[in-house]
Amino acid sequence: MRSGEQIRSALVKFADRWQGYSGTERSEAQTFLNELFECYGRNRKDAGAVFEDAHASTGIMDLHLPGQLIVEMKAPKEGTRLPQHRKQALDYWHNSADVATERPAPRFVVLCSFQRFEIWEPGKYPNAPLMEFGLADLPDRYESLMVLAGEEPLFQHSSKELTRSAAVAVARIYQGLLDREAAAPESIQRFILQMVWLFFAEDFDMIEGRPTEQTLKFLTEVGEVWSSYLMLGGLFTSLNDPDDHGRRGVLKGTQYVNGDLFNKPALVHLTREEAAELLEICRYDWRQVDPTIFGSLIEGFLSSDRSALGAHYTHEVDILKIVRPTVVKPWRARIDAVTTPDEGVALLDELCRFRVLDPACGCGNFLYVAYRELRHLEHTLKERITSLAKASGLPVPTELPYFPLRNMQGIDVVPMATAVARVTLWMGHRQMIEKYGAAEPPLPLVSLASIRTADALRVPWPETDCIVGNPPFLGSQFMRDAHGDDYLKWLTITFKVGIKDFCVYWFRRAHQHLKPGQRAGLVGTNSISQNRARSASLEYVTSNGGVITDAVSSQTWPGEAKVHVSLVNWVNAPTEPPTEFVLDNKLVSGITAELKEPESSTGKALPLAPNKGRCFQGPIPVGEGFILAEEEARSLLQRQDAQYRDVVRPYIVSEDVAEDPAQKPRRWVIDFAQIPLEAAMKYPSALDLVRARVKPARDNNNRALYRNRWWQFGEARPGMRVALSGLARYVVAGRVGKRLLLTWCEPWTCPSDLVYVFAFDDDYSMGVLSSFTHSAFARSQSSTLEDRLRYTPTSAFLPFPWPYPVTDEQRERVAEASRRMIARRREICAEEQIGLTRLYNLVDDGAYADLKKLHRDLDEAVVACYGWPKSIAQDKDEISRRLMVLNAEIVAGQRPYDPFAGRDGQSIAQQLGLPVA
Repeated sequence: MRSGEQIRSALVKFADRWQGYSGTERSEAQTFLNELFECYGRNRKDAGAVFEDAHASTGIMDLHLPGQLIVEMKAPKEGTRLPQHRKQALDYWHNSADVATERPAPRFVVLCSFQRFEIWEPGKYPNAPLMEFGLADLPDRYESLMVLAGEEPLFQHSSKELTRSAAVAVARIYQGLLDREAAAPESIQRFILQMVWLFFAEDFDMIEGRPTEQTLKFLTEVGEVWSSYLMLGGLFTSLNDPDDHGRRGVLKGTQYVNGDLFNKPALVHLTREEAAELLEICRYDWRQVDPTIFGSLIEGFLSSDRSALGAHYTHEVDILKIVRPTVVKPWRARIDAVTTPDEGVALLDELCRFRVLDPACGCGNFLYVAYRELRHLEHTLKERITSLAKASGLPVPTELPYFPLRNMQGIDVVPMATAVARVTLWMGHRQMIEKYGAAEPPLPLVSLASIRTADALRVPWPETDCIVGNPPFLGSQFMRDAHGDDYLKWLTITFKVGIKDFCVYWFRRAHQHLKPGQRAGLVGTNSISQNRARSASLEYVTSNGGVITDAVSSQTWPGEAKVHVSLVNWVNAPTEPPTEFVLDNKLVSGITAELKEPESSTGKALPLAPNKGRCFQGPIPVGEGFILAEEEARSLLQRQDAQYRDVVRPYIVSEDVAEDPAQKPRRWVIDFAQIPLEAAMKYPSALDLVRARVKPARDNNNRALYRNRWWQFGEARPGMRVALSGLARYVVAGRVGKRLLLTWCEPWTCPSDLVYVFAFDDDYSMGVLSSFTHSAFARSQSSTLEDRLRYTPTSAFLPFPWPYPVTDEQRERVAEASRRMIARRREICAEEQIGLTRLYNLVDDGAYADLKKLHRDLDEAVVACYGWPKSIAQDKDEISRRLMVLNAEIVAGQRPYDPFAGRDGQSIAQQLGLPVA
């Protein structure tokens, strides 16, 4: 699925492409709408949308998405005259329903002139459009057309551009104060938060007389004769004093604010220029600021990570993929089931006791959205109570409760994040009063002691009714550097699952904290549905009473890393089994821990003993000093004082496999393997380089083995070296990539830790490994990095059932297909001077059909070895299913399996009597 940022980015390009179109409606309307659907990550046909649908009795609808949407297109020249076309579009809507066939009228109508949009919801608001905007504004209004993505649209009237501008302007002030050391960093952070809240509060008339604006205006006019240290500091102090009855002058009418915001009034001296800049910021329309964006941005620039300055924010449509299934849908169903006013009042009391916990709350975005949605649910339920009372002739209940802000609970390890979260929620509290009616008085600020600073994995969590959030993303390989040995030891002892991606522990902790019937929705790296991380997270959930109800299997998440995530919503031990499951925005029969439909689930394959010792990760040097430039390597190889070829070797990495036209290594490395120091001394020039470049860092390494054997690779892979000895060549594959790319390597070449090594030198084995059968199994069993395959030997190679038994004829057919395929791709790469990645991208686009056929021949030859029909040679689901059955039968001892019998000790090519290409 596409994330909010991906949709927005696609729409920016879409708007640029169509902004200048001035042709007719008929010639390009369908192209325009097809491309618009694609921006939302959906194919128009797959979505069920029909062009030129005559189901409306009054005419032909340009586009009809049954039950959801009608689009009426007009030529660009009609942009200023859209109101004149409203009757036609609304007539289509009115006449599109059909009682006889139980077809309701669509919910939305869009009137569009290419550069102008009107969005209507005529069933609720028949007299005016919900929203009007131009094509250039579409990227920032994309939520209003989320129906194109198959999701609930959002009609927010806050301004994203204004919000970003305000955040950038505040960031500029903050950075300037930091740079000139106007106060301690913590004081400057508090000053910024206190000022931001005051800008917001004055625009909402929470503080009479606009004292902040008046003070800044005064400071700008008089220069530095008067100090903001005293004047703004005095304002902050007054707002923190409940007993200050002597407020005069600019402070007249101000109230006690409280809420921990001003308990430490920030005292900062501003220059005249800084006061002028803040005055300009004060004059923004803060009523239009979006807290979900603003909170993220100010958290970014107030954090200690200066590189995060306003970098990104989590789009609301992505937050709602957690909040809607976990919070909104269950409550909406209960509200819709209310039949009497008394039932409604009882349910309202229960709703107002409902608590939400975000145990990694950051700037509070998930909590803000959940709070807003809960206030909307409260408002909806009150309307239903009123409607039921009037319909039954009963008095309308009065003095009904409201959903309290204190029910929002959060934990975060970063103090500034929790401070921002409180401000975000206070802003949201006042906005929701404006939208949904009275709640707690805006002042004094509601106490948000429920938002606290702590390591959520180390402290007790408060009692709650649901859990939502976005735990930290940190791969298991980075945990030690980020948190240290002691923390990792504590994690291991506490959770008893070893070291996993950081978010895994939140999934376990969340499920352990839920009571029966309670729900959780969390965002995690997509490792949670893969391999070892799955067993510690989602399999733990589903094995302990959890039922996954809604999920997005994979999408990108905001941030420079473009991390791919999974979004998972589940209920613990439901009293009644859920009847609806939504996976990747589609209704399915259920959702497994793999985030697949049950019928597509491959389960977990177990290792097969004969496969052991034939696939390895390449050695890990532990020291960049082992790597040589081309000139250095050539210089060493030309020296006469030793046979440096023994220890200076070509060094292949995954980029070479993917990008080099010959798939040859472009780097060199000094590799002393496991020889002792006295043997390494026979290569003095190479040893001197390692002594100078590697030893100093190794001397400070925590591991004694690395310190004491500084001249050797940190992980030399002795088992791999034994397996490769005597082979005429061997196979390598990149660890991570869009495809599983394999190539031959000469024995002299040293593999890096960025490739996997397969200890085979025959064309038959290369053919099996290069086949779709192998890659399909690998994808079903391996994890992914972003959207790329991360091949994992323990889960992809060790359990992979090779064909057995195989006839000589079958073996030779695979070998010949493998030789022909590799020869052809080498030819193309050499002619075009392109690597395998570029080559196969071109094949995907339709080029080199002969190479594609050679791959198909290979795939069919391999499935024939299993005795399968060639019709499934490229059917990943059927292949994975059959291999899983084979794996289970072999593990259970129901099927003999010895595919490599008699091959040890000599070249496999020699054993088989096959030529070596």
